Amino acid sequence: MIVAFEALLGSAGASAPLLSVAALVLAPGLALAPLLPERVRESSLSVLAAAPVLGFAASSVVLITLASLGVTLDATAIRLALGGLVAVGLFLPWPEASRPLARADWPVAAGLAVALGLGALLQQRVIGGNPVPGNDWAKYLLYGDQIAAHGQLLITNPFWMLGVPFREDPGVPALYGSFLSLSGEPASTLSHGIWVFAITSILAIYTFTRAFWGDLAGVIAAGLWAVLPISQDILAWHGAPNLAAICLLALILVYIAVLTGDGLGGGGAVGLGLLLVALAAAHRLTALVGAMAIVVALVWGLVAAEPVVRRRILRSCGFTCIAGLVLSPGVVYDLAERARTFGGTQDYRAYLSAKVNLGPVVGDLSVIFSVLAVAALVFAVRMATRDRAVAVLLSLLAVVIALAYSWVFEIPTAYFRMAYYLPLALVPLVALALVRLLTPRRAAIVAAVAAVAIAGFAWAQASNVRDFYAFTNSASLRGLDAVSADLRPDEVVVTDRCWSFQATWLLRTRTLPALEPEDIQPKAELHRARQARAVLDGTPEGLALARRLGVRYLIVDPTCVDTRERPTRPPAVGTPMFVSKRLVVLRLPQT
Repeated sequence: MIVAFEALLGSAGASAPLLSVAALVLAPGLALAPLLPERVRESSLSVLAAAPVLGFAASSVVLITLASLGVTLDATAIRLALGGLVAVGLFLPWPEASRPLARADWPVAAGLAVALGLGALLQQRVIGGNPVPGNDWAKYLLYGDQIAAHGQLLITNPFWMLGVPFREDPGVPALYGSFLSLSGEPASTLSHGIWVFAITSILAIYTFTRAFWGDLAGVIAAGLWAVLPISQDILAWHGAPNLAAICLLALILVYIAVLTGDGLGGGGAVGLGLLLVALAAAHRLTALVGAMAIVVALVWGLVAAEPVVRRRILRSCGFTCIAGLVLSPGVVYDLAERARTFGGTQDYRAYLSAKVNLGPVVGDLSVIFSVLAVAALVFAVRMATRDRAVAVLLSLLAVVIALAYSWVFEIPTAYFRMAYYLPLALVPLVALALVRLLTPRRAAIVAAVAAVAIAGFAWAQASNVRDFYAFTNSASLRGLDAVSADLRPDEVVVTDRCWSFQATWLLRTRTLPALEPEDIQPKAELHRARQARAVLDGTPEGLALARRLGVRYLIVDPTCVDTRERPTRPPAVGTPMFVSKRLVVLRLPQT
């Protein structure tokens, strides 16, 4: 119904952005709900909560596969693909699919609605209005806009680093480009696209927790997740693929807990295979975390299981692998093509400045939650041998800690980003400890008091977080407008790390950004970043390059800091043409 109504409005030339989002995410998830584990399907509310995650997985995998086959992702092809997903769902047997929410579901639904409302209110403090904070949003807008224009995913970015292939993970951009094609909305609308994943993450954590420990635990987990200050940080720098992948991983953990306990049926194996393929396409770092956590959980489950259960686990793993192999060729092709241009991975030493600092992590989690988490961990360790869901969460926690300190073993990764996975392991454990150690009334009261106290801290912190990442404001936009008006066709502009993606999007000209090594994933981009740094530093090589490229403007943020929050080196050359709090435009002499 959703897909058909969206197609009808689209054919009439009407724009319905929210309906386009529902057609891309909600409708496929509801149609494929029979692929969810029975623990999720036994509650209509859980199915509704899980549907956006499953729908994102299905749509992203299908869209990437179509693009890999050479199909142009225009509105017609996208609607046919979504219609095909819904049609597949019609042949999946699930009698509960049409069951409405029962009377007993309404108090739980009200609690979940409060958590969603509180989360949205705090999110509004960080990403509400325009312009949004952060830098990364610009590259996703540019990629989504180019996908909508070309109908393909494996395309060249004509502006970034003087022109290179788009190397971003394809999951979120595939949906962004498809949304633009369906809705006809301007690409600037996507600057708030992360909001969909922020709300979905609350639903995902509810789904996991409720599946194993009941409605009250699920609502408590949703409420705590919604108020944790660490969520504001990922919103502020705009880690949309990272947050989307965390949503996928939360649902994957449900499958893994069921698999290592009782085994999965055929539908569950297909659902898990689909989610694993989608995770690989969504965010490579989260895929690494998830893969390692799954391996640890499976080994733990196999060692602890009886022979009969062990055979069921292995059989379920086999079915899941088959499903993944059937569903993955298009995604594998896409990822392989991207990897060909990466030029390899940097040495671990490039990321040593991005180590985890425990003090800020505790602050981002809040002291209140950190104390609750430590107490919950003591309780969880005692339950790990009796509860497979607890064992899965502890497996994830062990992997996150190991990767956070993997620089000891000279393994390269973004170490500080491991902090964003801690709530996924800790929030359900805190909810479990509360409902098991206290009466339901007391658990609800303690959770409510803790959530309100944490929310108060998050409310106060939100403005600081937004200001820290607010590179774009009315003054800086005026400065960039002046630069844009004077740019020649295909002119090259050199930027610092803070204005890198935004200058590319806002100026729509070729940019040479001076990224720090820890900012860079593809090693192929390291040389260009060093060239940009040489221009800013005014070295003979840098100035020679600037003359060769015809560089006239340098774009920098005077408050820009590196990953250790140390001020970055200001440019050593150039005459100031525009100066504001967050933007300085420098003019290079022309010879």
